[in-house]
Amino acid sequence: VYSPDLPSLLGALRRRQVRPAYLEVFRAAPAALAMVRSQVRDGLLTYHGEGLWLTQPELADDVFSQEVLEVAGHLQILDSAWLNHECATKFIAGYSFGTYLPPLYTESTAAMVAENTRLVQDLLDRHCRLSHGGAPLVLLEMPPLTYFVAGTLAIPTFFQLVVQSTPCGLVLDVGHLWTVYRYSGAWQEVSLVQFVRTFLDSFPMHRVVEIHVAGLALHESSPAVRSELSKGNSDRFLPAWIDAHAAPIPMVLFEMLDQVLDHPGLTSLRGLALEVDTKPVELIVDEFARFSERYRS
Repeated sequence: VYSPDLPSLLGALRRRQVRPAYLEVFRAAPAALAMVRSQVRDGLLTYHGEGLWLTQPELADDVFSQEVLEVAGHLQILDSAWLNHECATKFIAGYSFGTYLPPLYTESTAAMVAENTRLVQDLLDRHCRLSHGGAPLVLLEMPPLTYFVAGTLAIPTFFQLVVQSTPCGLVLDVGHLWTVYRYSGAWQEVSLVQFVRTFLDSFPMHRVVEIHVAGLALHESSPAVRSELSKGNSDRFLPAWIDAHAAPIPMVLFEMLDQVLDHPGLTSLRGLALEVDTKPVELIVDEFARFSERYRS
């Protein structure tokens, strides 16, 4: 909504004769969302929520219900077919980490996430009506692996348990999948192609409604890795990339996306989006033009 400026971005895309089929808008004030709705006229808009930390306990209270109703108002302004929300939190015990933290990957947390998601979906079903008469669908997005991962379940198994207990959709972020490969240590054991194949075969691909692709930036706390890469020792280290929307999209993510799109279990896909908030308009347009050419069909 705020960065980049939406009219400037849409104008630049029109000049390059590449137009997105829809825009996904991050959480903002109702007035800002209404302005976006008016700017795109009858164009399709979807919504990326924030602040409903579905991986945390104690959500079934009046405060949380009011927060969901506020989100319902946002969804109605945009006439969004879905509420996309990270299956993550940014707060633990009152401390803000400033980025998404994955859930504890256990059976009990999967059950809690499923219950919290059902609560949100029930509230949307009762209080949010779109122009076609239906209610938005809740989508859970697999979070990145930034600081740590903990639990007893593999990530695909965790999401299998969640979708068995609640009728939600999923968002698969290709950059997030890269971080799992890089920071779980899987890169030291298997090739990226094999890792992606094995992961997707265990993940509930039939529930994936949207796919995200964002940029990757070198982690600022990795001078040793940068030094080794500058010496040409790339065979010993993978880049210490982290998910970063302002950064360029490396080719490896498009190669991973090719694998995802070729998977036979991907039967419910409705959206494929580049996350570009905070990225320069010129770079957005260049990347979206290449993206559109590669995945036009």
